[in-house]
Amino acid sequence: MQPIEDLLAHTPTFFINAIESLSEGLIITDEDSNILYVNDQICAITGYSRSELLGLKSHEALVPQSLWPRMKERLHERRDGKTEEYELDIEKKDGTHIWIAVRAVPFVDAAGGIRGTIGSVRDISAHRRLADENEYLHREFNGDLASGNIIGSSHGIKKVLEQVETVGPTDATVLITGESGTGKELVARAIHRTSRRNQLPLIRVNCASVPQDLFESEFFGHVRGAFTGAVQNRMGRFELADNGTLFLDEVGEIPLDLQSKLLRVLQEGQFEPVGSDRTRSVDVRIIAATNRNLAHEVEQGRFREDLYYRLSVFPLEVPPLRLRRNDIPPLARHFAQVAAHRLGMSKPELQPDDFETLSQYAWPGNIRELQHVIERAIIIARGGPLRLELPGRSRPTPAAAPEAEVPYRNETDMNLDKLQALEKEILVHHLKKKNWKIYGPGGAAESLAIKPTTLVSKMKKFGLKKPWKNTD
Repeated sequence: MQPIEDLLAHTPTFFINAIESLSEGLIITDEDSNILYVNDQICAITGYSRSELLGLKSHEALVPQSLWPRMKERLHERRDGKTEEYELDIEKKDGTHIWIAVRAVPFVDAAGGIRGTIGSVRDISAHRRLADENEYLHREFNGDLASGNIIGSSHGIKKVLEQVETVGPTDATVLITGESGTGKELVARAIHRTSRRNQLPLIRVNCASVPQDLFESEFFGHVRGAFTGAVQNRMGRFELADNGTLFLDEVGEIPLDLQSKLLRVLQEGQFEPVGSDRTRSVDVRIIAATNRNLAHEVEQGRFREDLYYRLSVFPLEVPPLRLRRNDIPPLARHFAQVAAHRLGMSKPELQPDDFETLSQYAWPGNIRELQHVIERAIIIARGGPLRLELPGRSRPTPAAAPEAEVPYRNETDMNLDKLQALEKEILVHHLKKKNWKIYGPGGAAESLAIKPTTLVSKMKKFGLKKPWKNTD
């Protein structure tokens, strides 16, 4: 039987020239995966010269060691005549990583014997990145991301906007603090828009919604087979945000045992995807947000002190809505216009009495709660006059007996202590009304238009617990 090397050596010049003119890389190996021939495009894709590649085993030269067993399985399958197509993450000679698409076809001689493999290779890095970004943006567009500009002219918001203009053009890490629903994500987006990275998307991770066993995969990605359910390679949020901005929303929810890995990538810009032994390098600007007091979390041993200082290079606090009452009218008008357009209804005209009612409420759910109140009022009104339903202000219908409601307060002489007392009273009212159910449909968190985690945090703040029932 003629050696495969002789077959290649006596291949007519015409076919060699045709192979070299291909836009795809071509690599030919023997039945033991030793590289016998590569065209110039393979060298361009990998960064290795022809002399550096010839004689090496293809998977040992280009594929992470963790995937060698799978590549050997594929070799046995090709010996049985199977053609395969797959995607791989490889490391080039200069240490950078690229994604390639491979089509591996058994090499059959004139007698029908399988003598090796012909592999065609394409660099699909740009395609993979665009596909991952498109998937991410599609999820976010259909999810709960806020959009638009920051609305308001109060002193507190003016201060926030001044800070945004100051820190935006830099690469400094920003820690945005404030109660739930105050618009921390809008501030993060404003910072990103004023940065040099604004041509790339702002990639967001809601740390509170990521299951603990998937944090590493969400942040750093994973390779196929890294764990049960990892059926394909997946790019993590850090890699998606390379050269752009990563927004770590609710950063205080990251488990303590994973904070060291986050600190490493913040300090060194390096990480390894789950199941991979290849180190990746990224250039990412970090913006974090939390409704927790991270300094207190550090004192309680629930948050790493070094990570806290690394995140809070430039702290920025967003004031709650109750401290920026002048912004309530323009916000209410904006939400009314957006809701009416989205619901296909005529835009209602808010009256001075409506603004007075809205301005006298404590807004424990802040701007998000205001948005929900306006939208609910528009739905109920059906084109008629608005009826704003607020805790302590809703009027009982004739068919239902009035409940014990939070007393209405004239807040013109309110101070912070009184506002906190009123906030506690509102929370107790909703918790009692919902029989202390916090989560899910019909729970107090839904009634308050705040996240369940925020309600739990507020309950801890005020020392609120479900009353113990003695069954003796």
